[in-house]
Amino acid sequence: MLDLKKLLDGSLESLDFSVEIQDCDFVDAVSCKASACGTITNHSGLILLNGSIKPDAVVECARCGREISYSDEITLNAKITDKLANEDEDEFILMQDFAIDIEDIVRTALILELPTRYLCDEDCKGLCPKCGSNLNDGECGCDSGEHDSRWDVLKDFFGE
Repeated sequence: MLDLKKLLDGSLESLDFSVEIQDCDFVDAVSCKASACGTITNHSGLILLNGSIKPDAVVECARCGREISYSDEITLNAKITDKLANEDEDEFILMQDFAIDIEDIVRTALILELPTRYLCDEDCKGLCPKCGSNLNDGECGCDSGEHDSRWDVLKDFFGE
Protein backbone atom coordinates (compact mmCIF):
# COMPACT_ATOMS: atom_id res chain seq x y z
CA MET A 1 0.00 0.00 0.00
CA LEU A 2 1.22 3.46 -0.91
CA ASP A 3 0.37 6.11 1.71
CA LEU A 4 -0.89 9.37 0.20
CA LYS A 5 -1.49 11.35 3.44
CA LYS A 6 1.46 13.72 2.94
CA LEU A 7 0.40 14.30 -0.65
CA LEU A 8 -3.16 15.11 0.40
CA ASP A 9 -2.26 17.45 3.28
CA GLY A 10 0.11 19.45 1.07
CA SER A 11 3.40 18.37 2.70
CA LEU A 12 4.48 16.89 -0.66
CA GLU A 13 3.69 18.04 -4.19
CA SER A 14 4.52 14.69 -5.75
CA LEU A 15 5.35 11.17 -4.73
CA ASP A 16 7.45 8.76 -6.80
CA PHE A 17 6.67 5.05 -6.88
CA SER A 18 8.35 1.93 -8.15
CA VAL A 19 7.03 -1.62 -8.01
CA GLU A 20 8.21 -5.04 -9.23
CA ILE A 21 5.81 -7.88 -9.96
CA GLN A 22 7.74 -11.13 -10.04
CA ASP A 23 5.09 -13.54 -11.28
CA CYS A 24 2.28 -12.34 -13.53
CA ASP A 25 0.37 -15.63 -13.34
CA PHE A 26 -2.73 -13.84 -14.67
CA VAL A 27 -1.05 -13.39 -18.09
CA ASP A 28 -1.19 -16.24 -20.61
CA ALA A 29 2.57 -16.56 -21.00
CA VAL A 30 5.42 -18.99 -20.47
CA SER A 31 6.87 -16.54 -17.95
CA CYS A 32 6.11 -12.93 -17.15
CA LYS A 33 7.28 -10.31 -14.71
CA ALA A 34 6.88 -6.55 -14.82
CA SER A 35 8.25 -3.38 -13.33
CA ALA A 36 6.45 -0.06 -13.03
CA CYS A 37 7.52 3.40 -12.00
CA GLY A 38 6.04 6.86 -12.05
CA THR A 39 4.83 9.83 -10.08
CA ILE A 40 1.67 10.69 -8.20
CA THR A 41 0.96 14.43 -8.06
CA ASN A 42 -1.62 16.58 -6.32
CA HIS A 43 -2.98 19.28 -8.63
CA SER A 44 -5.12 21.35 -6.24
CA GLY A 45 -7.07 18.33 -5.05
CA LEU A 46 -6.93 16.36 -8.30
CA ILE A 47 -4.55 13.46 -7.71
CA LEU A 48 -2.97 12.10 -10.88
CA LEU A 49 -0.89 8.97 -11.31
CA ASN A 50 1.43 8.95 -14.34
CA GLY A 51 3.95 6.27 -15.12
CA SER A 52 4.87 3.31 -17.24
CA ILE A 53 4.91 -0.45 -16.98
CA LYS A 54 7.68 -2.50 -18.56
CA PRO A 55 6.62 -6.14 -18.96
CA ASP A 56 9.27 -8.80 -19.39
CA ALA A 57 7.43 -11.80 -20.80
CA VAL A 58 8.22 -14.93 -22.75
CA VAL A 59 5.13 -15.82 -24.77
CA GLU A 60 4.19 -18.22 -27.54
CA CYS A 61 3.37 -17.08 -31.07
CA ALA A 62 -0.32 -17.71 -31.72
CA ARG A 63 0.37 -19.07 -35.21
CA CYS A 64 3.56 -21.13 -34.99
CA GLY A 65 4.05 -21.74 -31.26
CA ARG A 66 7.60 -20.36 -31.22
CA GLU A 67 8.63 -18.71 -27.94
CA ILE A 68 9.21 -14.98 -28.29
CA SER A 69 10.06 -12.11 -25.97
CA TYR A 70 7.48 -9.37 -25.34
CA SER A 71 8.51 -6.12 -23.66
CA ASP A 72 6.44 -3.28 -25.17
CA GLU A 73 6.10 -0.48 -22.63
CA ILE A 74 2.61 0.32 -21.34
CA THR A 75 1.58 3.83 -20.33
CA LEU A 76 -0.07 4.11 -16.92
CA ASN A 77 -2.37 7.09 -16.25
CA ALA A 78 -5.04 7.29 -13.57
CA LYS A 79 -7.06 9.72 -11.48
CA ILE A 80 -7.30 8.98 -7.77
CA THR A 81 -10.08 10.06 -5.42
CA ASP A 82 -11.32 9.33 -1.91
CA LYS A 83 -15.02 9.26 -2.83
CA LEU A 84 -17.05 8.63 -5.96
CA ALA A 85 -20.08 10.66 -6.92
CA ASN A 86 -21.39 7.67 -8.86
CA GLU A 87 -20.40 4.05 -8.19
CA ASP A 88 -20.26 3.34 -11.94
CA GLU A 89 -17.35 5.76 -12.52
CA ASP A 90 -14.54 3.72 -14.05
CA GLU A 91 -12.14 6.57 -14.70
CA PHE A 92 -11.20 7.01 -11.02
CA ILE A 93 -9.26 4.80 -8.63
CA LEU A 94 -10.72 4.86 -5.14
CA MET A 95 -8.23 5.19 -2.29
CA GLN A 96 -8.89 3.49 1.02
CA ASP A 97 -7.72 5.15 4.25
CA PHE A 98 -5.64 7.65 2.22
CA ALA A 99 -3.68 4.85 0.55
CA ILE A 100 -3.72 2.92 -2.73
CA ASP A 101 -2.49 -0.53 -3.63
CA ILE A 102 -0.07 0.37 -6.43
CA GLU A 103 0.66 -3.28 -7.19
CA ASP A 104 -3.05 -3.94 -7.77
CA ILE A 105 -3.25 -0.92 -10.09
CA VAL A 106 -0.29 -2.23 -12.11
CA ARG A 107 -1.76 -5.75 -12.27
CA THR A 108 -5.10 -4.38 -13.50
CA ALA A 109 -3.39 -2.25 -16.15
CA LEU A 110 -1.43 -5.28 -17.36
CA ILE A 111 -4.59 -7.37 -17.66
CA LEU A 112 -6.32 -4.63 -19.64
CA GLU A 113 -3.43 -3.52 -21.86
CA LEU A 114 -1.48 -6.66 -22.79
CA PRO A 115 -2.45 -8.24 -26.12
CA THR A 116 -4.69 -11.28 -26.11
CA ARG A 117 -2.47 -13.00 -28.68
CA TYR A 118 1.12 -12.56 -29.73
CA LEU A 119 2.78 -13.00 -33.12
CA CYS A 120 6.48 -13.59 -33.73
CA ASP A 121 6.06 -11.62 -36.98
CA GLU A 122 3.06 -10.05 -38.73
CA ASP A 123 3.84 -12.31 -41.70
CA CYS A 124 4.12 -15.51 -39.63
CA LYS A 125 3.08 -18.44 -41.82
CA GLY A 126 2.11 -20.68 -38.91
CA LEU A 127 2.12 -24.48 -38.96
CA CYS A 128 1.28 -26.89 -41.76
CA PRO A 129 -2.22 -28.26 -41.07
CA LYS A 130 -1.15 -31.72 -42.24
CA CYS A 131 2.26 -32.41 -40.73
CA GLY A 132 2.65 -29.60 -38.18
CA SER A 133 5.93 -28.25 -39.56
CA ASN A 134 6.73 -24.61 -38.93
CA LEU A 135 6.22 -22.98 -42.35
CA ASN A 136 8.49 -20.06 -41.38
CA ASP A 137 11.44 -22.47 -41.60
CA GLY A 138 10.54 -23.44 -45.20
CA GLU A 139 8.03 -25.50 -47.10
CA CYS A 140 7.27 -28.88 -45.57
CA GLY A 141 6.72 -30.87 -48.76
CA CYS A 142 3.11 -31.83 -48.10
CA ASP A 143 0.90 -32.08 -51.18
CA SER A 144 -0.99 -28.80 -51.36
CA GLY A 145 -2.90 -29.86 -54.49
CA GLU A 146 -5.34 -32.00 -52.51
CA HIS A 147 -8.80 -30.50 -52.42
CA ASP A 148 -11.93 -30.98 -50.40
CA SER A 149 -14.63 -32.63 -52.53
CA ARG A 150 -17.35 -30.78 -50.62
CA TRP A 151 -16.43 -27.64 -52.63
CA ASP A 152 -16.91 -29.30 -56.04
CA VAL A 153 -20.47 -27.98 -56.28
CA LEU A 154 -19.14 -24.43 -56.22
CA LYS A 155 -16.55 -25.24 -58.87
CA ASP A 156 -19.39 -26.23 -61.25
CA PHE A 157 -21.29 -23.09 -60.32
CA PHE A 158 -18.40 -20.71 -61.14
CA GLY A 159 -17.29 -22.63 -64.26
CA GLU A 160 -13.88 -23.69 -62.85
